[in-house]
Amino acid sequence: MPTSSNTRHRVSRSRRALVRRGRAAAASVVVLPLALVASGGTALAATATPAARAAAALGEQAGAGVVLLRLALLVGTALAGGIALVHGVVGARRQGGARGLFAGYASRGLQVTAWVAAGVVAAAAEVTHLTGSVSVLGTAAHVVLALVAAALLGTRWSAAPGALLLVLLAAQLGSAHTGLAFALDGVYAVASGVLVGATAVAAAVSRRAGPAPGPRVGEPAVPAGSVPSASRVTGVAGVPVAGVLSAGVPSAGVPSAGVPFTGVRSRAAAEAPTEPFAAVARPPDDEGVAPRSGVLARVAITAGPVAVAAGIAQLLVSGPETAHDLTGSGYGLAGLAAVVLPALVVVGWLATLRPAGRLRERELYRIAGVAGVTGLAAAALLAALPLPGPGPEPGRPLLRTVDAGAERLAVLVAPMRPGPNLVRLSGTGYPAPGGGSVRPVALATGGHQHGPTLPSGASVSSDTSAPAVPFTARNGAAGGWAVVDLPAGASTLTVTAGGVTSTVPVDTGSAAATPAEGALTGPDGPECAAALLGDLVGQRPGEPAPQVGAGAGGCPGDALSEADAGALRATVRTLTDHGVRSVRVVADDSPRSRAAAELVRTRATEAGARLVERPDADSALIVVSGWAPAAVALQEASARALETPTHLGGTYLAPWLLTAGVVTRTSSSVVPLAFNPQDQLAQRYAGEVGAAFPGEAPSTSGYARWAAHSGVPLDDRPTLFGAAPVDVPMTVNPPGETDGHHGGGNPAAWFPNGTVVPVSAPLDPS
Repeated sequence: MPTSSNTRHRVSRSRRALVRRGRAAAASVVVLPLALVASGGTALAATATPAARAAAALGEQAGAGVVLLRLALLVGTALAGGIALVHGVVGARRQGGARGLFAGYASRGLQVTAWVAAGVVAAAAEVTHLTGSVSVLGTAAHVVLALVAAALLGTRWSAAPGALLLVLLAAQLGSAHTGLAFALDGVYAVASGVLVGATAVAAAVSRRAGPAPGPRVGEPAVPAGSVPSASRVTGVAGVPVAGVLSAGVPSAGVPSAGVPFTGVRSRAAAEAPTEPFAAVARPPDDEGVAPRSGVLARVAITAGPVAVAAGIAQLLVSGPETAHDLTGSGYGLAGLAAVVLPALVVVGWLATLRPAGRLRERELYRIAGVAGVTGLAAAALLAALPLPGPGPEPGRPLLRTVDAGAERLAVLVAPMRPGPNLVRLSGTGYPAPGGGSVRPVALATGGHQHGPTLPSGASVSSDTSAPAVPFTARNGAAGGWAVVDLPAGASTLTVTAGGVTSTVPVDTGSAAATPAEGALTGPDGPECAAALLGDLVGQRPGEPAPQVGAGAGGCPGDALSEADAGALRATVRTLTDHGVRSVRVVADDSPRSRAAAELVRTRATEAGARLVERPDADSALIVVSGWAPAAVALQEASARALETPTHLGGTYLAPWLLTAGVVTRTSSSVVPLAFNPQDQLAQRYAGEVGAAFPGEAPSTSGYARWAAHSGVPLDDRPTLFGAAPVDVPMTVNPPGETDGHHGGGNPAAWFPNGTVVPVSAPLDPS
């Protein structure tokens, strides 16, 4: 029989080892996340641009099945890895009880939880592999680690597969981010996994607390004064009463701290067996770990704040950017849940350390476990939700998305100044202003519908008492348009479309709009909006949004650029060199159009051409107006040409008129351009702007702004391009299928159902 001194020494060593394991577990919660942060670098994550956010929100979203599969995989991985890691580091071998597959000892409830989690991981990983999302090697590694972690539970070896599972969890949770945002996801994954694992272990090994049991029916009661001394009475699992009471743990027949003693005990409890040296003997570890020793509490209370801090940092790095989106969007609510729920888990753990909390510790552990799993599920859900749009800035265009029933629409607001602001909404089916007639761009492009067809009741209103303004169509441009007065400072826009009302946060500041910014609400507003969209689509991560009306951010119609002037000079010289002797010029009152009309008339007169005011058979038509007047003029000329020969000298358009709403109004036209619309870069711009704002046709003004961000130089010498419809299908598709070319206009085409090809060599712009 060992002596009392040897027993005390053995107990002391066991306790010191348990403390060391607890400190190691707590340190791993901090060290591993810090290593992930270091691997992420010091640079901020690549911030999604407004156009990228809009394109992601408007694109195809993950289905409910895919989302549920991701949640099952990540939550199962967190449970399997967290339980294996925590139990392997903190747990202690016990004598007897439920044995694991490899002779490890753990409570039966914990083993069941671990095996269920491993089964969920195996099933979800296999289904994910069948969908083609994960390779065979990755799937096999994931499944094997989960099963090995469950099999080794109760042994020290379970910590290794548990740690690897949490590393996999970190990689999967952060798969939607890069840089610092990825590292923060990794920190959150590891800390949450440890927190969930510690809570699950504590819930499995805790005992339902409460007052001491009284005598059974027919059993004689034992007065309180006859209770044997604490040094001779043992409690649950043979733990001496004195030792249990010192830890604040109720034992069989002895109330815990803060629980009133009834004064009556059952004889079975009073005659509990004893053992020699019970007061100092090392208790057999009945459940594999000793949660009331404080080790699990230290691990959980360390992991919880780390997870909360990582969640808050992720919200600051990745958004949402406004309080409106934080509480009013699914992404913001999921992000809040990922922060608040781990904090509630820590509160639950702190409650179990109080005397009153010990009475219901099992219930508290279970509630905390559910909260921890839900918080991790909310964090996993973020990757499947569209990131809210950027926050508003005075003087900068705002591009966001709004709900319209089963669809989402893009909305553009500019110039973001107090007073009149232009609001554009994607979609089709908008009525003409004042009950007039506007030919829809979708019909002009072969019937292709760019976005959902909306009822005529789509409208927008501000926080002022002014009535809602309906969205209407405009000649030469797609989508719905409205001009709304916004108050100074922060407010909201209310957009009603498809029977759904959405709010958009705006901030106009206090400075009044400049004349250049005010041009947005004028006749050339659609072209100016197209240029702003080109700026937004071309914007690179980290670059500020374009400033409306400042420098290159002004509306194109404010002045005639030297490149456009050179293109017009080359056009007039070419047509007069080919024998055209009369010219008709169509212009409007914008500064650019007036300057262009004066240049064309001067050069044509110098070349000996005659200027005419009305259409005739021999003249050439040169259009230098804005989009809306050009669309009307071309439509009228095309209708007249069906009755009598008109403008046989050709139809020539200014460079800024290459857009679907204009060029499709005539059977053929010639446009001088400093780029080739068939080039890969021009096609890339067309696709990107169409993704960010469905229905937006590519335009020369938008491409010029996009090319400036991309560092793509424009040609110094313009080339004449012919734009005309093409009836030959570009592809042959199976019955009932289309690809945007056959049976409908391609929304990313410069001339839907047509082509734009060079018809001259580069020309001298002088």
